[in-house]
Amino acid sequence: MEKRIILTVACMAIFFEALDVSVLNMALPGMEQYFHFSPDAIQWVQTLYVLAFAGFVLLGGRLADIIGRRKIFITGALLFVMASLGAGFSISFAWLLGCRALQGIGVALAIPAAMAIISHTFTEPAEKNRAFGIFGAMAGIGFATGLAVGGLISAWWGWQWVFFINVPVIGAAVFLAFRFIPRDEKTVHRQQCNWLSGALITLLMMLAAWLIHDLGHITQHPVFFLALLVLFIITAVYFVKRERVHASPLVDFSLFRLKGVMTGNIGAMLLGSTFLPYVFLLTLYLQQVLGFSSSQAGLLLFPFSILSGVISKYVLPHLFHRLGVVRTGILGSTFMLAGIVFFILSYFTVWQLPFILGAVLCINSLGMSVTFPAITILAIQAVPETQHGLASGINGTCNSMGGGLGLSLVGLMIQLATVNKWNIYGAGLVALVIVALVAILQLCRFLFREKAVTAARYAEVSS
Repeated sequence: MEKRIILTVACMAIFFEALDVSVLNMALPGMEQYFHFSPDAIQWVQTLYVLAFAGFVLLGGRLADIIGRRKIFITGALLFVMASLGAGFSISFAWLLGCRALQGIGVALAIPAAMAIISHTFTEPAEKNRAFGIFGAMAGIGFATGLAVGGLISAWWGWQWVFFINVPVIGAAVFLAFRFIPRDEKTVHRQQCNWLSGALITLLMMLAAWLIHDLGHITQHPVFFLALLVLFIITAVYFVKRERVHASPLVDFSLFRLKGVMTGNIGAMLLGSTFLPYVFLLTLYLQQVLGFSSSQAGLLLFPFSILSGVISKYVLPHLFHRLGVVRTGILGSTFMLAGIVFFILSYFTVWQLPFILGAVLCINSLGMSVTFPAITILAIQAVPETQHGLASGINGTCNSMGGGLGLSLVGLMIQLATVNKWNIYGAGLVALVIVALVAILQLCRFLFREKAVTAARYAEVSS
């Protein structure tokens, strides 16, 4: 019973982190009207969150390994609650942006710690995979639910409530964490935190996130972009050299040689590159092309969030059991690709809504609910328990970076489509088809490589 409560607490954190990213898309128009800012300016509400999360998640994961999983989880969750409360009561746009940055830092601390807590709590391999499957599925459900309820909340109660809903639930998670999560073990030889490397990796992640976000506007200020790129390269070279000789490195590069770690993290990046741009395009399409209001769009999408929960609860465990982690990831990525194809086909028929609902079914309910847990398990299962916080941070960074890269890629395609008078949605979705295909191919490559290794070992033993 206690293990279930611990898993529930961890899932509450990832659910509301994912929900917070997608729920805001439907609330942005309300914020735009409230603060009287342009769409370009109001997008910083989302961008600052991503920058802060990407900048601090690796450090958060390492702190969870060094200081303690429970302490860092509670600290991050409390920071997220206070920042959410502050965002809801924002008195100015600058105040709102500051609170969003603090939310990103809070999540960057809490999520890697939550994954490390799960790994420490569930020790049997099958039990651990099932727990990580549920945890990853809750992220997919959170994304889908955010799309569904964001429009309803902002239309009925106001945009402030997309922040206020975090407070009671995450507050309850903090209380349960104090009550049920065991205290961190006291070790005699506790490793010291490498604070300079922490500062460097935070700077690197924020620079990378900024460069990715600004990729679509490179022609407007090329000198500034080039200066940031040079700063990023110099900092990266120094960081890598420092980590290789430091007695207490922040990042153990040998992790990437472990089975599945590289594939899982590439998968996380590609999934972020597919899903966040899809959310962006879907939001625009429902409201600007099909003419739905934000509340109508929310009501339309809400059943699919329920279906996501059903699939995660009853279907996903059977998929892991029958197909294994990698094949399940391939299946989920195939659903993602099919959903994008449905989205594209909606342009060539008068029955646009059925094809859009097919896209939402494939991506929101089937794709995310299956793919996210699979790549999360793949990226972490071979990593030693003492470094699960770091591995979780790397996985979160890859997903966040992928989201920024995907949005920039779609932005570039939309710019090209505007200049050449193409369909802007079609141009963006064609780019996502390519990303989804790469995601499937890289998982297939890993699967075939593992089969080859297994066959070689069997032949060696037989001889």
